[in-house]
Amino acid sequence: MTFTSARLGAAHETAQFECGNDALDRWLREQALRAEQARVSATTAWTFIGELTVVGFYSISPTLLRRDELPSRAMAGGYSDVPGYVLGRLALDRSLQGKRLGSQLLFDALELIVSAADRGGGRVIVVDAIDDVARGFYEHHDFVPVGDSRRLIMKVATAQRALR
Repeated sequence: MTFTSARLGAAHETAQFECGNDALDRWLREQALRAEQARVSATTAWTFIGELTVVGFYSISPTLLRRDELPSRAMAGGYSDVPGYVLGRLALDRSLQGKRLGSQLLFDALELIVSAADRGGGRVIVVDAIDDVARGFYEHHDFVPVGDSRRLIMKVATAQRALR
């Protein structure tokens, strides 16, 4: 299966998207384009080549963390405020689940974040897992939990090495 990865736009068809989580489905249909237009976050849509029906997506926005919000001082690099990126949402349509494409979608997001960090700075990637299954997915991909919460963090340098 070959996909196109592009910024979400008005031409993208989102009405049929269903990942199994109503909050993510609704956000894509009702809020993603608005957040994109307001420059609150950047949403990338996955479609089959030559089509506009969204079959996967993720959303990224910049963030600034305090050193005490990180699981270790090493992640702060000696700074009290640490710039980074929030991978706010990541979802795959049910029709594609169970085919190991979630990892590919995550790597697509990590590539975009690493590229942004190379151009404009940024030290960490933050995810707030929507549930325990998502938390396990991110832990499997080397994100480090912050305490007992569903917040997980990865250094941009770790993502760079994973993408090589």
